[in-house]
Amino acid sequence: MNNALKGRRVLKISVIIPYYQRQEGTLHRTLASIASQSALPCITEVIVIDDGSPIPAESELSALPEALSNKLRVIKQENAGVSKARNKGLDSVADGIDIVAFLDSDDNWQQGHIQHMVQAFENGADFYFANFCQLNQDIDAFSRGGRMQLHEHAALTDILHTYQGDMSTQILTGNLIGTSTVGYRFTKYQSNRFREDLKFAGEDYLFWLEIALSNPSIMFTSTVQVVYGEGVNIFSSAQWGTTHLQQRLRDEIFFRSSTLKDYPVAEQTEQELTKRLKENCKQFFSNAKSCLKHGEISAMFIVLSTVVKKPSIIWLALQKG
Repeated sequence: MNNALKGRRVLKISVIIPYYQRQEGTLHRTLASIASQSALPCITEVIVIDDGSPIPAESELSALPEALSNKLRVIKQENAGVSKARNKGLDSVADGIDIVAFLDSDDNWQQGHIQHMVQAFENGADFYFANFCQLNQDIDAFSRGGRMQLHEHAALTDILHTYQGDMSTQILTGNLIGTSTVGYRFTKYQSNRFREDLKFAGEDYLFWLEIALSNPSIMFTSTVQVVYGEGVNIFSSAQWGTTHLQQRLRDEIFFRSSTLKDYPVAEQTEQELTKRLKENCKQFFSNAKSCLKHGEISAMFIVLSTVVKKPSIIWLALQKG
């Protein structure tokens, strides 16, 4: 056991991995990054939800260290999307778990990620996140976003900070929370679940937002703790003129509409959300035209069903500004 963990009650962590990949070896690399954790004894279980993956999860489990393989559980379901997969994992968390950590099946944790997470929760955190590098990016997310000023957040160590500010606004206008960096106090938020109607955008933002509105203690690590991978990625095929982008824009519309309707936000944040909602609506119809030119007729069915459910998007798309 890591010396830093000796003499202390070991927090029990459940890791939830939604899994859908078309490339062999992707999940194995992700699991290997868990096995390399310096605080591996804190991980009680790793739950892999096989969401109807073309490459079965079981085929990715060979040659893993026994210290990890003994903690693994694979749950199979028909393909239903990442929200339902994560929720299935949350429904299956073992009794006595203190912390839930998320990890996508193509991302990799740095060796000290869980140790930093444990340190945050031992210092009273309810929610934890860390800096990361996104797909095909050399610069870290905090630096690229330009919204995280470390001097504004109290330092517990040289890299661990207590977040001080309006996290709700941060999430809704310049989110820096990468799902694969997140851990949260499951004992406090045991009933929280992802919105299953949002499959392509916004489901994670709403999950973080509901926690942020409860006035939690939030801590983060400023150095990169997660490297995002190159497996199946919901952004990779969401190119202009594709049905995938049509689905993503639809979910962004529903996400922002729901936020404005159901959650208390600051006036300036409300104005920014309204502005982005209008942009989403304009893009939604423009992308549909491009899809039609390319013969992607399925995008038209998305438009029709969305207009039936939320006819106001036509008016929003026509507005200036």
